[in-house]
Amino acid sequence: MFDLVERLNVKNEDSNQSKENLNTVLFYQTDECRSLINESFRFDGNSEPKNSKNSDDEIRQVDLINPPNIVILELNTSANVVQDAQRISHLLPSNVSVVVIGSEDAISTIRLLKEMGFYYLFWPVSKQECSDFMRHVASNHEEHKGVGENRKAKRVAMVGVKGGMGTSLLSSEVARSLSLDRGVSTLLVDHNYHGGNLDIFMGLKQFQKRSLQKGTLFSDIDSAYASGLVKKITPTLSVLAIESEAISTQELTEYTQAIQKQVLSYSSVMVEDHAQLIRNTTDMNKLIENIDVIVFVLDSSVSALREYNRLYQLATTHNVEKKVRVITVMNSIRPNNPAAVSFEETEKYTGHRPHVFVPFDNKAAKYVLEGLQILKTKSVMARPISNLVSLILGEEVKQEQNSLFRFFSKG
Repeated sequence: MFDLVERLNVKNEDSNQSKENLNTVLFYQTDECRSLINESFRFDGNSEPKNSKNSDDEIRQVDLINPPNIVILELNTSANVVQDAQRISHLLPSNVSVVVIGSEDAISTIRLLKEMGFYYLFWPVSKQECSDFMRHVASNHEEHKGVGENRKAKRVAMVGVKGGMGTSLLSSEVARSLSLDRGVSTLLVDHNYHGGNLDIFMGLKQFQKRSLQKGTLFSDIDSAYASGLVKKITPTLSVLAIESEAISTQELTEYTQAIQKQVLSYSSVMVEDHAQLIRNTTDMNKLIENIDVIVFVLDSSVSALREYNRLYQLATTHNVEKKVRVITVMNSIRPNNPAAVSFEETEKYTGHRPHVFVPFDNKAAKYVLEGLQILKTKSVMARPISNLVSLILGEEVKQEQNSLFRFFSKG
């Protein structure tokens, strides 16, 4: 005879077991912490988490195709828990629940980690407390709730102050460096819907944008459909690029934004190539509302400098509450000439210095056509672009003032 009560009990047991046996990885700093975490898992009758030393190299080994459900980060020996957590967050997919273990007893630490979507377990902790805490995290992960829902991909907007600033090249270099060199799960979003050379800059052969037909509705976009529009290049790098002759640029922009919202949790960083779309107050306001970092790209011409100053003022006006980080890149797209604006004139006109100066390299076009990543060549552009990547990730970069003045001063 079929026993309904017994069958339901079996289902509940299976459900509870699946919650408790979620795939978990521990990145530890001390043997004391490792021992307690493993004991608490065994105490609950669960398999021990996979144990690895807490280092960036080890964390980069996380399988981004089949990532763990939960990652435990011990930061007991960290000089600054929040800063280290921010750095490490870029190395983990957004759909992973992260538990930080630390000994900083500060409300600000708890608040900032919560804003990042990280759980915080204060050390020292008893085995029972640890067990209860991890069951809570596992339950939240299974039910898609809790502070982990705050974890979304960091959005970086690469904004050319006008066309022809080399924005797409820098966007591709940043995306490739984040994914290939830093192990960051990265989505590159192309906002150029009519033409563009992003595929060439990325070294992609026979790449075609996804073509949309008239009548495509925003309501049709769910997570599965959005994922189908994203082209995976490597395990850590994907590209979203759409086009249409029948749909307006404004509609394509809104469609792209709808897709991005559906795939926010599948990457750690989104690099958005806005080569020539942001032009007025409305555009800037919408952009600021949705991004975390804005990178302005300009050259040393008077017209670019004037346009940059206008856009920068728009950004700062609408950036009071959102506190989007602003990075300025001076990209030398042509050989030095007497008409170029000097470094001193730029600072005097804008009130601040560019964060990164990328010098001109006449071999850059050759590298691009060969499909090479400029950062992997001996180009004079390599170090500045690497510095830009570090700034985006919130790392400290020492300014090379001598070289900056040498390349940027008048003829």
